[in-house]
Amino acid sequence: MSEKNININDGAANDEELDFMLGRKRKQAPYSKEEKPTVMPGAASLGGGKSVGAEKSNKTAGSTRLNSTGGQGDVSFSVIKSADDAFIEAEDNSDTDTDDNKEGTIAGHGRDNAASVMLGLLKGVVYISVVVVAGVCLALFVIIPIFNDIFAFDKKEAIKEISIPELATLDDVAEILYENGLISYSKIFKMYAGFIGDNGEYVAGDYTLSTTLSYRQLLTSFKPSKAAEIISITIPEGYTTDEIIDLFVENGIGTKEGFVDVINNYDWSENYNYWFVNELEENGYSDDRYYRLDGYLYPDTYYFYSNSSEVAAIAKLLDNFSVKFMDTYREYAKSIGFTTDEIVIIASMIESEAKYLAEFPLVSSVFHNRLRKSQFYPFLDSDATIMYAIMHDTGERPEKLTSTDYDSPYNTYTNIGLPPGPISNPGYNAITYALYPRNTDYYYFVANNDGYSVFSRTYAEHLAAIKAVTDGTAISTLRQGTSGGGAEDYE
Repeated sequence: MSEKNININDGAANDEELDFMLGRKRKQAPYSKEEKPTVMPGAASLGGGKSVGAEKSNKTAGSTRLNSTGGQGDVSFSVIKSADDAFIEAEDNSDTDTDDNKEGTIAGHGRDNAASVMLGLLKGVVYISVVVVAGVCLALFVIIPIFNDIFAFDKKEAIKEISIPELATLDDVAEILYENGLISYSKIFKMYAGFIGDNGEYVAGDYTLSTTLSYRQLLTSFKPSKAAEIISITIPEGYTTDEIIDLFVENGIGTKEGFVDVINNYDWSENYNYWFVNELEENGYSDDRYYRLDGYLYPDTYYFYSNSSEVAAIAKLLDNFSVKFMDTYREYAKSIGFTTDEIVIIASMIESEAKYLAEFPLVSSVFHNRLRKSQFYPFLDSDATIMYAIMHDTGERPEKLTSTDYDSPYNTYTNIGLPPGPISNPGYNAITYALYPRNTDYYYFVANNDGYSVFSRTYAEHLAAIKAVTDGTAISTLRQGTSGGGAEDYE
């Protein structure tokens, strides 16, 4: 200690001063409320901007005064104490500012949280709306069409004829049904078959199916235990529509009510587009007509499945008519001033009046001659037209007409011109001779006892022929050798 030449006044130094003078560091103790550090005169304002007085303050009891050799001890100690006090006051102000900032931050966070909640709600509403719209679109454009295809809730009816080959797989069947318009979703069809446990075994053959069948009904149609029986039905030439309907029903195909509805009301334009049905609809037909398709149910031998629908059965007959009534027939009918329906009506009358084919051209000539000279022969006077009306009204065909006095629009003795519609369904020969009658001057005929007829040019000749038939002395015209009737004599 002697080396540093330090003078310490008696009682003038305490431990704190001593530590400072010796260069020892000491932990700063906090000031009490009563204590104020001595501040250097002229010191800058610190902490809250208050000015510190320049006058030295005396210490309380126990305070010491430090004097160094150069007389600067008081000043040095005061500077240190003032700086320390300013630092502490600055810390207090900083804490106050921090608290204020915290309050502002909390308020800001509150506003941010409210905005976040509103944004979240908006996002939720948008999300739910998108999900709902997507669900509706999915239902309208995907789910409903698929379910309609599976269960055939509301499908337009059309008849399709398909062939299932030998050893056909489910893929083969699905593809055939899809290509023919019986299903719209082949993959869904295969999934459905797997879902119901279809065994994948199908009976090969030709099938007539409706687009209104469900997936299960389609699959069932090809099963061995459900294979439809093939029925052969022959429709004679000249059969009426009522007789054809009864023939179908007797063979286990359809119902009478079903056939009547299809014949009179079914819309053929969409799936079949028969030109003659379209022409009939466009030209119009009499309200007195018994059946719309009278005359077009072409007589022939057909093969049907026992589970065929009424539409499928009638479609086969109409298909045949469209083949037999060729385009040349259609054009020729127009050229001679007749519609297709009028030719069919004449053909039905020929088919019903003439018992033998050889007389077809002669009977046709009588009707054409009368129509050509309607001013002199306004009535066609056909017994067959009255018999058709009686049969339709009573359900029984009379063997012989006993009176021409029958109240019906089909009575050609009392109604001018052609009847409201065909009175039978004529075959190829009757249609052909309706277009190409024999060139004669006959205006009358009467049936003889041998099944043939006696044709007359005048009413007087006709009365004489009637008397001869009654007496049993009449000779049929073809047996007299005075006229022919072969198919080669069209014109």
